[in-house]
Amino acid sequence: MSATSHEWDGAGAAGAETAGERLQGWSVAAVGVALTALPLVGTTGADAFFTVPEAVPPLLVALGIAVVGGALRRSAFTPADVAIIAGWVAVTALGLGFVVGLAALVLSDDPVSVGLYVTSFVAPIGAGGGVVAGYTDARRRRQYRQTKRTQRALETSTDGITILDEDGEYVTVNRAHAEVYGYDDPEELVGEPWQICYDDAERKRLETEIMPGVEAGEPWRGEATGKRADGTTFPQELTLTPMDDGGHVCIVRDIGDRREQDRKLREQKRRLRSIIENVPIILFSVDDTGEIVLSEGKGLSSMGFEPGEAVGSSIFDIYADVPAVAAATRRALDGEHVHETATLGDRVLEAWFTPVYDDAGEVDRVIGTAMDVTDRHEREQELAELHEASRRLNYATTPEEVAQTTVDIAEEVFDMPVSTLWRYDPADDCLRHVAMTDSSEAILGVDAVDELAPITADELGMEVFREGELRVVEVYRTVANRALDVPFGTVILVPLGGQGLLEVGQREVRTVSEETRRRADILGLNAQAALDRADQQALLRERTRELEVRTSQMDFINSIIRHDVLNGMTVIRSRAAFLQEDLEGRHAEFADTIVRWCDNIVAFVERVQTVLDTLGGDDVVDLERIDAAELVDGELERLRQTYPEVTFEDDLRGPVYVRADELLADVVGNIVTNAVEHNDTEGLRIAVTAAVDGDRTTIRIADNGTGVPPDQREAIFRRGESHAKSTGSGFGLFFVDAMVEAYGGEVWVEGDDGAVFVVELPTAAAPKRDAA
Repeated sequence: MSATSHEWDGAGAAGAETAGERLQGWSVAAVGVALTALPLVGTTGADAFFTVPEAVPPLLVALGIAVVGGALRRSAFTPADVAIIAGWVAVTALGLGFVVGLAALVLSDDPVSVGLYVTSFVAPIGAGGGVVAGYTDARRRRQYRQTKRTQRALETSTDGITILDEDGEYVTVNRAHAEVYGYDDPEELVGEPWQICYDDAERKRLETEIMPGVEAGEPWRGEATGKRADGTTFPQELTLTPMDDGGHVCIVRDIGDRREQDRKLREQKRRLRSIIENVPIILFSVDDTGEIVLSEGKGLSSMGFEPGEAVGSSIFDIYADVPAVAAATRRALDGEHVHETATLGDRVLEAWFTPVYDDAGEVDRVIGTAMDVTDRHEREQELAELHEASRRLNYATTPEEVAQTTVDIAEEVFDMPVSTLWRYDPADDCLRHVAMTDSSEAILGVDAVDELAPITADELGMEVFREGELRVVEVYRTVANRALDVPFGTVILVPLGGQGLLEVGQREVRTVSEETRRRADILGLNAQAALDRADQQALLRERTRELEVRTSQMDFINSIIRHDVLNGMTVIRSRAAFLQEDLEGRHAEFADTIVRWCDNIVAFVERVQTVLDTLGGDDVVDLERIDAAELVDGELERLRQTYPEVTFEDDLRGPVYVRADELLADVVGNIVTNAVEHNDTEGLRIAVTAAVDGDRTTIRIADNGTGVPPDQREAIFRRGESHAKSTGSGFGLFFVDAMVEAYGGEVWVEGDDGAVFVVELPTAAAPKRDAA
């Protein structure tokens, strides 16, 4: 502990002092012991200049100094203070001894003997005076340090502290005191009476009720209302302590925040109490033995208890027949946070157990909350039963099965004897009955679903279907536009999106809860999804059957082409080849023409077979590296001869490699032919360009014709939409779309002035010889 900033406790700090501090603490005693040597030396030896009686006074003084030094070592003085006293003792002893000895040297005939005698006698006596002077100096220093510490304490205190004189005027004011009253400088208050810090009413109260007792020497502590420099007031905690000189010390603390906190705390307690008394929860606490020490909350009434009634009882005894409660309590007493749901009689409680620890880290008690969740538990069970029942819809594969399953589920879940399902018929704009439960047949008086008349546009069921919002009719028999002329009470109408309507009802009138409405909505959504899925599956089955038929037809056509046409062409070509060798002149030319046309027809048939296999999905197109520029140039050259009135332009410079096959030429030919056949524009121009962008190559075929309307740009690629006059391979744009898809590409139409057919294909790597 620093001796310069704290008061010294000699008894308590000795073990913590340094060696230097220890030497300082014993310095006065050490000087006293040293001074005892002077008279003792003066009385010994052959040259002794003291008699024993003469040595007694200085010896006693020196011993007294040593004793005083020991006392100072154990006093409140710090080691530094003791060292200061020792300095005074040493200086006075040496100074007085030096002066007296010097005088003896000057005035005496025997200066050495006289000087030693006088110095040995006087030095201890002078040292005694040094003790007094040093003690006074050390005490003054100590008081100065205390004063500085007091000033620092005043300045650093967060409480307002001031000293008033006997006239009630401010003498000393710390900064906190000035700030609490709204003053910037403490000096503004010095010399002012304390009354300026209070309004008239509060000043009068203090003067009449408080100050008389303080002036009589009785301290006072309480609350008051202070006034700031700007005239605003604030609540304060005020302490007045009288002093001996007639003044008093005043300590002020602004308690506005504390009062606001107290107010909030009271409000929180009030709200908590209101919650405890009105919300169906239970607050409880048990000690480490399981004894209930707190039992509050409105929820206790459902358990047959009053608040506080169970206090003092063991939770293990009260709930001995509910193992879940006892087990949860023991787990919490073992230090575990527990969340448990337990059934107590006909009630279901959800509880949270929280262990509370003492200072030693041991579980001291368990606090908990519990809530009666019986209604929620029942709703969850009903909802779970609904979801479990709705899973049966997943196993229904046809719309009829889904409809029947839905009405059966509705009868089970809503406990209503009538459950019917109607599906929308867009052709007649009505709802037709498709499913009902057995109990519905008996109540409605029919034997089959087709005996019920459709729900038409002006009837209630159609109205709910069009609105798409669930509706509950509590007294159905009173509805003017009801579809069923049956004396029903409550009926729930559940729209199934675009699929139809589910009706559930009974003869009696009853209130339908929000939970029942939610369950009906859930069932409606599940039934709608199941009907959508069943319709899609039925459509898929139909499309599959159609595809199988078409595949069979294509196989038949392919077989005819492969066997009949190709075999016939083989026979014709072989005969023409024989004639070609034997004939001359024009007849030889005719035979040569027959051979060439046979080769062309065979090549065409082989391409058609490839197309049929591709469209039928029997074979996978064998993709290879194709120079699109070369194929397009060749196809455009052929088309120039066919359509000499059309201007063909192409900007395919150098090879353009894509992954396709030889039929790519027919793809381009069909697109170009489609453009020619569908335009009667004079000066028709068709331009073909290509661009490579990484792994995709785009071929653009643009014309300056009438273009393709945006609403037809997708339809033209479907079978039956291509122009009947299309040439090439004979399959039109449907063939184009199928082949581009087989290549792993895409084709689409764009453009505002004329049509632009865009064919995007996978880019193929260039052969090594072209890579450079």
